[in-house]
Amino acid sequence: MRTVVVFSGAGLSAESGIPTFRDSNGLWENHKVEDVAHPSGWAKDKNLVLKFYEQRYNAVKKAVPNPAHEAIAKLQEKFNVINLTQNIDDLLERAGCNDVRHFHGSINKRKCEWHQSCSMLQGDTRYICDVSETHEVPIKLGDLCPKCGGQMRPDVVWFDEPVAFEFESIKDLVKEVKYNKGVFICVGTSAQVHPAAALIPLFVQVPEKYIIDPNARRIGNYTMIQGKAGEKLPELVEKLTK
Repeated sequence: MRTVVVFSGAGLSAESGIPTFRDSNGLWENHKVEDVAHPSGWAKDKNLVLKFYEQRYNAVKKAVPNPAHEAIAKLQEKFNVINLTQNIDDLLERAGCNDVRHFHGSINKRKCEWHQSCSMLQGDTRYICDVSETHEVPIKLGDLCPKCGGQMRPDVVWFDEPVAFEFESIKDLVKEVKYNKGVFICVGTSAQVHPAAALIPLFVQVPEKYIIDPNARRIGNYTMIQGKAGEKLPELVEKLTK
């Protein structure tokens, strides 16, 4: 089967009622980003951060996949589909997508606040579990890592933390898509910040490639499709699966 790589950002889930990252005034749901999405904010007020992510978790839980998520799942009928997403929600999975790789972590998972040192001390991978298995709320103050006793925190990437982006593996993926005459689709992201800023130049080698965005602008030799993900992505999928 030909491979389709779909790279998605916040715009993919916006039509499901999940707000994009932050407002034009720099606030994220009335909070300073530094207070709720930075290690310094965590060190200052863990309870505030946990309450903020509890609200986000509950918002994701109430949301449902929109036509764009469902269109990506439909692609699996004729293609090997790989999702590379900046989103921390699970709407792609709930729509039926099988291969979803989250660059910024998952709102449905948690990890030890000392996950890097904890992993090295234990000689094991970091402690991460699905929060929906045993907890009515994602994480509470006092939920401790069973390995080292550190406070559990959301398994999401904050500012000044490394993104789960393996450059070499992405380069291999580009080769796979290029040589099996696959497709690259970028949807719901401005493609101006990392990792999007690195992905767009990499996939320029792929003959068939699209960018779907309400404010689509010319980028290299990409085919630009201006409009909302929920409207334009189903149309593109219909074309690709004929």
